[in-house]
Amino acid sequence: MRKVWKRVIAMSMAAMLMCGCGAGETQNQSTEQPEQKTAEESQAGAAMQETEGGNEASAQYPEYLNLDSFRPIVKDGEEVTLRVVTMRESIATSDINENWFVKFIEEKLNINLEIEEVNASTYEERKNLMLASNDLPDIMINLYLTANDIVVYGSDGGQLLPMSDYVNEELTPNIYKMLSENERAKMENTAPDGKMYTMPNLSASYPGWGDSLATQRVFIDKKYMEAAGIEKAPETLDEFVEMLRKFKALDPASMGVDEIWPMVSTWGNDREFLQNAFGWMTTEVKDLTTPAWDVETGEAVIPCSQEKYGDYVTLLNTLYSEGLIHPDFFTIDKTAARALYAQGAVPVLCDSAPYGSLPERFDEFIAATPLSSQWCEAGVARRSPSYSLGTALISADTEYPEVCMRLLDYLYSEEGSVYRVYGPAAGSEDTMGMLEGFSLNDTGNLVWGDVTSGKYESDFDYWVNAIEIGQNTPGDEGKQKLYAQKLAGVENPEYPELDLTNPDDHYRAICYEAQTGHLVDGLPNMYLSMEQAARYTDLKTVIKNYVDTETAKFVVGQRPLDELDAFFQELNNLGIEEYTQICKDAYADYKGPQE
Repeated sequence: MRKVWKRVIAMSMAAMLMCGCGAGETQNQSTEQPEQKTAEESQAGAAMQETEGGNEASAQYPEYLNLDSFRPIVKDGEEVTLRVVTMRESIATSDINENWFVKFIEEKLNINLEIEEVNASTYEERKNLMLASNDLPDIMINLYLTANDIVVYGSDGGQLLPMSDYVNEELTPNIYKMLSENERAKMENTAPDGKMYTMPNLSASYPGWGDSLATQRVFIDKKYMEAAGIEKAPETLDEFVEMLRKFKALDPASMGVDEIWPMVSTWGNDREFLQNAFGWMTTEVKDLTTPAWDVETGEAVIPCSQEKYGDYVTLLNTLYSEGLIHPDFFTIDKTAARALYAQGAVPVLCDSAPYGSLPERFDEFIAATPLSSQWCEAGVARRSPSYSLGTALISADTEYPEVCMRLLDYLYSEEGSVYRVYGPAAGSEDTMGMLEGFSLNDTGNLVWGDVTSGKYESDFDYWVNAIEIGQNTPGDEGKQKLYAQKLAGVENPEYPELDLTNPDDHYRAICYEAQTGHLVDGLPNMYLSMEQAARYTDLKTVIKNYVDTETAKFVVGQRPLDELDAFFQELNNLGIEEYTQICKDAYADYKGPQE
């Protein structure tokens, strides 16, 4: 079995070479293979062969493709239409086809887009249907495939385009440079076959951004704290639960609501917060059958197989039975949760940021402090990586692989990194008469004319409903921050200080204050061989269905907690030991965050 960190050395050799390969060249090239090569040597050799054929392949780009600039990507007079599926934020109310960036791509880059929108409640079903039927659009954005999915549908299934075959200085200069400067991000987005079926998203790393923050997002309403006589954020799990009880005991009428729901989450943020208190650094917060780093034991574990999982389930049962979490705990979606936030009925708001639902009250919250407990002596939270597994995928069957890659490369350019979220600068012809654009205020921070005029409630509302093509389009946040200033007229751009009057900066500032000193890295992406991935998937399907079903029963009281021993015994019968061993083998060479 290929192990995560053993693979890095070989991948480093291959990746240094493969970025020079030409588009699609490996499909037609016949080479003689030496005998008795290791898998790692084969990958490096394949990359070398691709590099040698790169110049010839680059001459075979379609005549309609413009390689001199991005404006346009498809030459004038030619017509290319790409099908796109994208997931949008729940607050999205605009017709995405009328959003500025879509119009910009169509008018300035000369690429027609046919866009299908999905949301948080439907994307999983749509994703599975597309992959099962192999009816894939040209580009998929924000469908959040895991590393194992990429092996199954990319290297094994052949449904995803091996993007690395198209990465070179001529077709994709920005991606080529980005990969050369971000070796670890490249490694974690590289499948065991040496190919990249997605490209990493990069975060800007400075106070309040990127890896200076944790992934957990939990905010406490200061109005409720004052009403309950609580002076500071809880530091232990017991103190936190007691705070929720005090919030529940308040008179709803005195808080201007019909009923108080002490803690409500939009996307499992509450669960991540509680799981961190148990020492688990999880990446799939709604799925504790996925490997996690256990801070206390210092190893990769499957949380649902550990004895303390019973204590975690018992805690959720307590919260549920006492009405400290919503009765729709397992099914509530972002729209319903944010409606409760907007009413002021939720003292502990578990969302990406308070201003998403309460733009007028964004500064009336503090960020929760990571909690210590009997299961984890230090309050910890998973550090946000400075990169993530890419959110853009391309169909292997697309008629226009070079156009797709060229468009993706634009998103990593200085201009594209800004335009994909922020839109154009004020006064630029690129506003196309649709927007006022952004400028600098007196403090040197960016402001958007359509927000200050009141047309949109917040920067977030503006980005989602006026600009973006999706919830999390790939790109480089570092370039975004600096180049946006440059477009706004700053001669020597620098990362700006956080402006507490700005809703987005405010939430970042309070998170940074609460989380500094508590951050711990989680596990790197887990890639398995095709054979192991098949067995992993078979076991996981059965185990996850059982864990999800029985956990829900325990939490809502349909199954008594004194049957937890029987639960663990049934997990053994379903193959949890074999499943755990597969995951442990994959991380056998990983020495932990300190490495």
